[in-house]
Amino acid sequence: MKLRIRHKLFLSTLLTSSIMAGGIFLFLQWSFDRDFLGYVNSQEFKHLNTMAEKLPSYYSKEAGWEGLQGNHRLWTRIQRNIFFDVMRESVDKKLFADRPQQPPHPPMDPIRLGKRIVLLDLEKNRVIGGPPEQLTHITTIPITSAGSTIGFLGLFPISEISDSGDLLFVKQQKQSFALIALMMLGVSIILTFPITIHLLRPVNHLTEGTRKLIGGKFVTRIPITSGDELGRLSEHFNMLAMTLEKNEKARQRWIADISHELRTPISILRGELEALLDGVRKTGIQTLTPLLGEVLHMQRLVNDLYELSMSDIGALTYKKVLVDPVGILDGTIELLEKRYADKGMELHLQVPAGMSPPLLGDPDRLQQLFTNLLENSLRYTDSPGMLEILTERSEERIVLLFQDTEPGVAADQLPLLFDRLYRTDLSRHRADNGAGLGLAICTNIVEAHQGKISSYASPYGGLGIRVELPITS
Repeated sequence: MKLRIRHKLFLSTLLTSSIMAGGIFLFLQWSFDRDFLGYVNSQEFKHLNTMAEKLPSYYSKEAGWEGLQGNHRLWTRIQRNIFFDVMRESVDKKLFADRPQQPPHPPMDPIRLGKRIVLLDLEKNRVIGGPPEQLTHITTIPITSAGSTIGFLGLFPISEISDSGDLLFVKQQKQSFALIALMMLGVSIILTFPITIHLLRPVNHLTEGTRKLIGGKFVTRIPITSGDELGRLSEHFNMLAMTLEKNEKARQRWIADISHELRTPISILRGELEALLDGVRKTGIQTLTPLLGEVLHMQRLVNDLYELSMSDIGALTYKKVLVDPVGILDGTIELLEKRYADKGMELHLQVPAGMSPPLLGDPDRLQQLFTNLLENSLRYTDSPGMLEILTERSEERIVLLFQDTEPGVAADQLPLLFDRLYRTDLSRHRADNGAGLGLAICTNIVEAHQGKISSYASPYGGLGIRVELPITS
């Protein structure tokens, strides 16, 4: 049987509480046994002091201790009289006290205590009392009269509780400690249930949310109920769900756009070929040239899709060497200058003097990057127009700015230009425009060189593309 995390958490909390309650019980029992033994000894020692104060009257009356030699009955009677005198004085104080007194301690047995009290003379020889043991482990106090020592009182301390009254008191205290420990354990068991439910609530939300994500419900979000690790995990789950939802929508749009891009030329080719087969149109340059154009368009689309997919899975190899990115850009511009001139567009490259930063990159991929950006501007800029390329350099990066003239792109569409197959409303003319994959390929190339690419509104009314590439020190 597999235990659920709820049961594991409950059992672990219960085990911890049981260990704590048992430990507290054992500690209290040990501490009480030790302290209570010391307390009994201190009370007996206090009684010893009282006897030392009462005995000088007997010494003065009898003129010595000789009358007590071997007279155990007299010694017992003296101790009892002193004990009951102390008890009467204690009762009188409680009757006339102005404030409540503390609860009385367990009563002392005068017979049991008297057997351990020994009377010694000035030379500390035994006079009377005490067990027949060596006088080596006793506690003594002097008996004084008129400022002079007349003898000593000794007490054999106890090492364990043996009196029935004391044992009953100790037993009652241990039962109280055990009851307290059981009450603590019971309270911990009662509190464990709501605590376990409270702690597992975010986990249950995560479990249910994960089950929905597995079922394809990417709109799933779970509530964030705390700011601890589980709360941060819930927040990360919502971010994951948001990312999956975004990717799913992009995938659906990607499939729809590819289907649209391929369906249109295929429909045109089918119609033209059926017309040729039915004899509606005659075979010739005028009829075959549009068909070839549609085939070339599909070939470019398929090539772009293949190259983009290879870039996504890392299959495009990058042979990086130290190159001059400005030199590669200048060479790419020379290849496209004639096409710009034929369309009536001006192309300006502004490079500060002495600017030739070293860059660790793949020259072929960088040329592909610059070609796509130049082709993009050539394809979408109205004629006559202009493209201005500015270069800037910092200590760590080189920045390339591509700024063309009208038409521009709406501000809300600028972040979407690098999405695959995305084209603005102004670029929906199939005869002149591509499939919307050029900037997506540029993004992969720039990121492969640890750079950044972004779009902004050109100061000349068109589109601006900002490319940042790290410089090799």
